[in-house]
Parts: sequence; C-alpha cells; structure tokens
Amino acid sequence: MSIPPSSRVLATMAAAVCLVAVPTAAHADTHVSAQAYTQKCKDIGNGTLCIDITGSVGHNGVIGVGYWKHAGDGVEVRLGWHNDQGGGNNMSSQHHYLQSGWTTGTETWSTYLGKGCVRPILQVFGSTGGQKIPGEFACVPE
Repeated sequence: MSIPPSSRVLATMAAAVCLVAVPTAAHADTHVSAQAYTQKCKDIGNGTLCIDITGSVGHNGVIGVGYWKHAGDGVEVRLGWHNDQGGGNNMSSQHHYLQSGWTTGTETWSTYLGKGCVRPILQVFGSTGGQKIPGEFACVPE
C-alpha cells in the first residue's frame, strides 16, 4: 500500500518543523538566556511591601513594586523605588485607594540596571502628610 501524496507532504512538513525547532549547539546559547530574578518583601505593619528585579547588572531590566494591605483603615498610597547608588526617588503617578485585604498589584518600571541595590517606597497620604515608608533593599543580580 502506498502513502497518499497529501500524507507525504504533511510528513515532510512535520519533519522540517522538528528540525527547525531543535537548536544546534552553535545557536542554543546565543538566542536563549534565562533572566536573573530576585525579590525582597517587608512586613511594614498593616501590610507587606515588595520589590522584585528581573534582569542583571549592565542590561535593561524590570523593577516591580507592590503592596498587599492586611489590616487597618482604608488608605491612599503611591508606589516607587530608590537606588542606593544615588539619584532621586522613582515614584509612580498612580494613586491606589486600599481597604484591608486589597492590593496595589505590581507596578513595573523598565529601566537600565546598574550595579547596586534598590528598595521599594510606599507613600501614604492623609493624616501622615505623604509619609514615605521604605522596604527592604534588593540587589541587582550580577
């Protein structure tokens, strides 16, 4: 029994796709690289403030900051981060209104990652007058 021409075409195409999908030793390292990742969180009383870094020193990467409110009265907050190597605070323009059990989610900044460490900032509005509460430093992966 012979194989119908349409089946031979499909089999040839499937074999070609498999060959293309298998990386060779020369190309495997140049196109695919895992990105470094680190995260630090701190309980700041009524919630947890976290920062994470995706990427490594000397490359473009992403810094993420988030706050998870666990207790206390409703509050208006804004997220940001600061690099220990100098420069000003990088604050989001977005304000979040949170009740206990709510979260800001993670806000992200795409940025060049220099050597050093960054820490998250939670700015709390209201009777505190915009108090900025720092979190734990997370160092940029080498």
